[in-house]
Amino acid sequence: MKNVLIVDDEISLLLSIKAGFEPYKDRFNLFTAEDGKKAIGILKSNPIDLVVTDIRMPEMGGFELLVYINANFPSIPAIVMSAYGTREIEGQFESIGIVSFLDKPVDFNKLVESIEEGLQRSSQSGAMTGISVGSFLQLIEMEEKTCLFEVRDQKKRGLFFFNQGRLHDAVCGALVGEEAAIEMVSWNRVRLSFKNLPAHKIAKRINSELMAILMEAARRKDEKLHEKDGRGGQNIFRQTRSFDETLEESFILSNTDNELLPPIESKKVIEPEWITPECPGPTALLSQESQESAETYLPECDDRRTSNQNYAVHPLKQIADLFKNMASEMNGVMIIALMDTDGIVIAEHNPSQISSDAFAAKSSMIMGLLDKSIKDIKGAGEFEEIIIQASNVWMVCRLVAKSYYLGLVVNRESTLGNVRLVIGKYLDKIRQLL
Repeated sequence: MKNVLIVDDEISLLLSIKAGFEPYKDRFNLFTAEDGKKAIGILKSNPIDLVVTDIRMPEMGGFELLVYINANFPSIPAIVMSAYGTREIEGQFESIGIVSFLDKPVDFNKLVESIEEGLQRSSQSGAMTGISVGSFLQLIEMEEKTCLFEVRDQKKRGLFFFNQGRLHDAVCGALVGEEAAIEMVSWNRVRLSFKNLPAHKIAKRINSELMAILMEAARRKDEKLHEKDGRGGQNIFRQTRSFDETLEESFILSNTDNELLPPIESKKVIEPEWITPECPGPTALLSQESQESAETYLPECDDRRTSNQNYAVHPLKQIADLFKNMASEMNGVMIIALMDTDGIVIAEHNPSQISSDAFAAKSSMIMGLLDKSIKDIKGAGEFEEIIIQASNVWMVCRLVAKSYYLGLVVNRESTLGNVRLVIGKYLDKIRQLL
């Protein structure tokens, strides 16, 4: 008999699921919890085979619970259920090892089917081992969380700090800021753990958008795969490892006895628990006169590098500048955006302040539907461009490269011919920067 833990703050839903599982009581032993903290207590005292959890709950949400499971019970498969799911969120959860994502209200038959699938998959290959750092960062951003968390691979470790879903800072050995974030994004099969927030306010050393950092990490990783002599990468590895080897067990894997995400206080400076003698922390970096400063940095050791040295002219900044040039050659530009096929905005010029996320999501759906239709037409070739005419605007979606496309909206003051001419003029320049 398999032990299944259901975690949700809706008592009525838990009672309904319990009643529904009565016919399956010879196969499943059901445990329930109203929040993540109670779920952890059950996990510690019972051999649970699978967890089904909601995301938004009081005390400790499902997001933190999943990280705890990854760090402490990586062989337990997990299913997420939520009333706030989108295709993007569902994809991100599945990319970090979730067996299934169920929309609320939950279809009971689908729930049973997903549990059986999760148990079968677990018996064959294990479960949440090896979370993708990039996918996890995107989930933090989408959930708009304020948190400090540690990332560990087999030999290295580092810290990320988010403030209301925005990546503020990162530290990894001698690397700080964007360089540290790029380094850690490239790690595979990592373990994650939330840490108590420091009492002081953390200064912002990362100014690029998260997607820009993910793309830069992917580009560097791709370059390394094609390099025969990766001296630069080896130097970074040596710097990181020399720092990480001194940390040993001073990092706390998880702190479930205290509130996981307390509010940030900015008036007092207290040495966080993750400070070590080798990495003396914020107050050691400040002069005596600046001890009262409300803002400081995550701890950095042996800072031989400048975090922004490679970002003087970031490719995505160059793309945004190209969009401004394009707009100057057309009348009535409302938005120009580079998006991926999942509906995520990569770069944009948005003079009309249109909701770029909504524009990208809906454009992605249109592109996906038409791409499938084109493939069903024999001899039609590859999908390239969509032109939509409304009473007041033109909308053009143009494939730029595999998985990337350009979306553009102009009012009818601009002629379609000129719009297409300008797009064609800049298309190769955009491709060269991707």
